[in-house]
Amino acid sequence: MLRLLLILTLSLSSVCAQSNEPKIYFIYNASGTLGGELTYLYGKYFQDEHCELCDITHSAVSAKPEWKAWISALKCENYVLHTNEAEEMNIDYSSFELPVVLVDRGNGLEELVTKKEMADSGKGVEAFGALFYRKLDQFGLSCP
Repeated sequence: MLRLLLILTLSLSSVCAQSNEPKIYFIYNASGTLGGELTYLYGKYFQDEHCELCDITHSAVSAKPEWKAWISALKCENYVLHTNEAEEMNIDYSSFELPVVLVDRGNGLEELVTKKEMADSGKGVEAFGALFYRKLDQFGLSCP
């Protein structure tokens, strides 16, 4: 009986681990530390550098309300991360150009939305959302 219970438990664990729901990582091209934020602001205002994902998600002072609503409505597992936070989670984004949206379907990270695609979509949350869902569809994924 104990053996049967162990087999059922392992089988259930295996089924749960093979979930088809992707993990999505939105990674900014900025560190979330105080020094990182100051470096980003300096680059943005004095060196014409910017982060395309920041342009989509933030106004001059804070996250856009429409971004907060959009990301909170996203039903798949997702993480919005600065570079230092991604590193703390052991996410190796080094082979991708930042900012980036990555997807993990259980077999490693794949580039879902590129920096160029973000730039081409403009700075609006609605346009970015349309791009995001179009890309998910191309990957054969859904994320209600």
